[in-house]
Amino acid sequence: SQDRAAADAIEDVRNDNTPTDWMYITYASTSGADSQKLKLGGSGSGGVSALKGKLADDVIAFAIVRVTDKIDDSVTVKFVWINWLGKKVKTMQKARLSVHLGPVKAFMGQTHHDYTCNTEDELSHEIIMERVMGYSGSGSKVIDNSTGRTTLKGQVGGASTTSQVASNRQGTDQLTFAPEVPAIIRDVKGDHSPLTWAVITYEGSSHLVVHAAGEGEDGNVALLTTYLTDSNVVYGIVRKTEQIDNSLTAKFVYIRWIGNSVPRMQKAKLGTHAGDIYNLFAPCHTSLDSPDLHEVTDENIMKQIMIASGTYKHVLEGHPTYTPAPAPAQTRQQQQVHKQDAPPKRMSSTHTATSESHGGPSKPVDRVVDFIDEEGIKQAIAEVRSDASDINWVLVTYDAPQSKTLKLEGLGSGGFQELKSHLRDDVVMYGLYRTTERIDDSVTVKFTFIDWRGERIRTMQRAKLATHSGAIRTLFQPFHVDINATQDDEITEQIIQKKIKSAAGTAVHVL
Repeated sequence: SQDRAAADAIEDVRNDNTPTDWMYITYASTSGADSQKLKLGGSGSGGVSALKGKLADDVIAFAIVRVTDKIDDSVTVKFVWINWLGKKVKTMQKARLSVHLGPVKAFMGQTHHDYTCNTEDELSHEIIMERVMGYSGSGSKVIDNSTGRTTLKGQVGGASTTSQVASNRQGTDQLTFAPEVPAIIRDVKGDHSPLTWAVITYEGSSHLVVHAAGEGEDGNVALLTTYLTDSNVVYGIVRKTEQIDNSLTAKFVYIRWIGNSVPRMQKAKLGTHAGDIYNLFAPCHTSLDSPDLHEVTDENIMKQIMIASGTYKHVLEGHPTYTPAPAPAQTRQQQQVHKQDAPPKRMSSTHTATSESHGGPSKPVDRVVDFIDEEGIKQAIAEVRSDASDINWVLVTYDAPQSKTLKLEGLGSGGFQELKSHLRDDVVMYGLYRTTERIDDSVTVKFTFIDWRGERIRTMQRAKLATHSGAIRTLFQPFHVDINATQDDEITEQIIQKKIKSAAGTAVHVL
């Protein structure tokens, strides 16, 4: 049977004595009754490169790849679960995917890392290993003297994924959790509860406890990120609402965070917990596994939800944007529950949005960012958008490190290079850049949002930026594409044009 064939292939990948280091399952058909049935797509040796050659852009596939990771003098086996969602997969097929993820992961078993990708550019041995090394701490940061770019370099040479030494699991601490952990997850998922997010962390090396939870959907990811630091391990769940046509549906996202400063041996042990912890949170509609606060935002979470449900479009026109679901009659008040507290009480109180005036204008008490000359900034953005103006770029920055007050950095008509001359490695800047794209005989205006976070900004400042993201993006919307960069070579005219063409569907892919 197909189940037996797939199970045998999974067993081969997990068996260190076989050359098989990848396998994948896929749907039996793209339409009809068989579009809901899974079958073994293939298996073999050759690692990610060989697997990649089997994945067409009109299919959905679930794969396991075996790689090796060197930690000190030990070479350990790592298993990576890959969800391939081809860019030509039909919308209805994508929409059904979310309900299958939990059962599929349960069938395929525990893995050390999850990865979702849509294009060939996003799937390579180097990308997979960089993520594996990032979580295990085995990668060394290497600076290229010619470019100044920092990359992770592994201790295991070559592209081979053949295991040399099996990981030693004897003596591994068994994962346990407090009774409140599954209870709080059920509360986030349940319509009976006002909770929309929760954070779970370790007490000791292998015991999970509830660290925090809260209410309110608007900005709940930003609140969750206040508990993410470079030195901790956190598992979270977030509830969001997605509008598809005239229907509002609840969506749940599992978040796995392992800070960059977590000791490498601790990271290595966490891999043995990954499957059990995922099953604790399952089923969820999608997941986010990232050590980068740039990615843990309300906007990115909604993007991942829309990709999973098939409602995300890579063009501005008609793109479903993130808008919070209509609030119930009783506004949900934000609330935090720490691990030493009892389970949260249900609350139905409301809070006002403005403070009393004391001789000056009233100000929202929950305002995320402030401005020096807000109207001047908005006027500068309007100048960039105006066809009657020569202004083609604008940048804003903070008036001081650790500040939440934005000021106008500059604007001009000198194009991208003039804009780029303002980007320094010790500042944070946000901007809008106007350019054009020619399609046949038509020239269309395109806008790019720029999120620049220099390499040398302080860790605490970087951590706080996640709470500002939503308000700042709203200030600059709408735009066709966005660029997140920390180094000069991550933001060029060529990169911007490539993203614009990809988003508009005009990119030409030459083999």
